Amino acid sequence: MNPATPDPVPAGLFHAGNTCPFCQENVAAGQLIVTCPECGSIHHETCWTHKPGCSSYHCEKSGRMANPNLPADFVLTLDEVAVATPLPKRVARGSANVAAAYAPPPPERASKLAFVALGAALLSLVGFVGAISGTVEVVLLGIVVAFIAIAMAVISLVRINNPENRISGMPLAATATVLPVIFVIVFFAVLDASLRRSNKNSHVNLQIRDNLPSEEHLGRMPPNIGNAMRANVVIRFESGPLEQSYGSGIVLKVEDHRTYILTNKHVIGEGKGGKVNVLFYTGEESPGAVEWTAPEGVDLAIVSSQVIAFDKYQPIAIATQPVSAGDGVFAIGNPMGLSWSYTEGIISGLRKVEGGPNGVELYQTQTPINSGNSGGGLYAKDGRLVGVNTLTEDKQFAEGLSFAISMETLLKLLTPEERAKWLDP
Repeated sequence: MNPATPDPVPAGLFHAGNTCPFCQENVAAGQLIVTCPECGSIHHETCWTHKPGCSSYHCEKSGRMANPNLPADFVLTLDEVAVATPLPKRVARGSANVAAAYAPPPPERASKLAFVALGAALLSLVGFVGAISGTVEVVLLGIVVAFIAIAMAVISLVRINNPENRISGMPLAATATVLPVIFVIVFFAVLDASLRRSNKNSHVNLQIRDNLPSEEHLGRMPPNIGNAMRANVVIRFESGPLEQSYGSGIVLKVEDHRTYILTNKHVIGEGKGGKVNVLFYTGEESPGAVEWTAPEGVDLAIVSSQVIAFDKYQPIAIATQPVSAGDGVFAIGNPMGLSWSYTEGIISGLRKVEGGPNGVELYQTQTPINSGNSGGGLYAKDGRLVGVNTLTEDKQFAEGLSFAISMETLLKLLTPEERAKWLDP
């Protein structure tokens, strides 16, 4: 053994795991090792002997620097440097870059059917305009277009979801599906609510036609009641194709085949549009035209209607003297669809509420008044008109609390010219 070689010793646990600088393998416990006295590197004993000597970087470098005549391991000339090509810059590859290699190819074109479906969906919204204006044709058009839009949108969704087609437009197709569905749901919800509200009225309309008073029946009544019955009319107001309500009216004047009828303003939709139809006790029915509506806060209106059997409709006389508490009165109207109904009672009190330029004078009465009586007459015992039935308290909480607008209120609102035009002299 070279006398400069340190004595080999078995590797202990402290030495195990170190890398031999010569063979670049780990030292295992129990192997003979040699520790360089200069740098402390641990070698296999066989590697130290084969070298011979230390193979660590530190001892190798110092040995080369001490002996510059040693041959170079690698030589690079200037010509080689001049033609050398630098390595490309390293590009970081994240998860998105990796996933992009496996993603389906991007769409090649937008779905034309999705655009058409969205246009049809927007067009279907005109159905709301038809519902508001009461135009059945426009409502039906909106529903038909809505279903067409839904069908086209579903077809476009199926085509877009097929990756082989490579078509874009999912948001458009989804919007074209949702919009008409919302329209159809809202429309049919409103339709259901309207049918529930008008169910009673539809039933009432059939009863009215089946229960018109005959002249024979009216002739057996006392003249004061019979005349009031003849002056009573049924007013049907249509605010939309499925929206209709019923009320009452009183014939005030007949002139040249035209009748002038007093009613409540709320019975004809506050006079703001809609169709008014007037049904007379003879069965004759005629469209009504709003002639006059009272100022804000006064629930009165006058409607005119062209008639054929004008000689049968006797105008009602207006009372010249107001009634007082305790006086007997009776009402004629069409409550709950029970047309040409007679109820009687007494005046419970005189009330005044705000409305119009001079307030509104009301007669409180315990005469039974119900839905459909609105616009009908409240009469004194002699058959003269003293008021227009207008409202009643909720019968779940109160009974016998009904109110009529006094004729004094109407007479104060009309000018002399209007009285001459609409009231019987």
